[in-house]
Amino acid sequence: MTTTNAPLAHPYFTIVGGTTVPERAAIVREHCREGSPVELRREKPPTEPSRGIGVWLQCPRMFGLVPTWKKIGYLPEDFAASLAPASDASETLVARGRVRTIYAPVNRDEAVVSVEVLPVS
Repeated sequence: MTTTNAPLAHPYFTIVGGTTVPERAAIVREHCREGSPVELRREKPPTEPSRGIGVWLQCPRMFGLVPTWKKIGYLPEDFAASLAPASDASETLVARGRVRTIYAPVNRDEAVVSVEVLPVS
């Protein structure tokens, strides 16, 4: 993918990295559904240069009141770089999106999630 460093003009689909971490795979199995909301958040400081934007899944409301968000992975490096202007303009939130597909077998510590990232307005 060519990096343009321009805000998204249309939806973009990508696979979330880091979902093979057992704790994240468990979150995906328990809470992730097609259409679930996600937020792309800048990580300060990034744990690794290629993982500067995390993908956070909205989980069921705690005590029916406050929605909780759990990190399920990060954006691929090339796509994260293309969102740099949006991430520079915001303290934390870079973009929003939704889960498109999920693969999370029950007896395995891995998951694969793809998300649709919506245009930044």
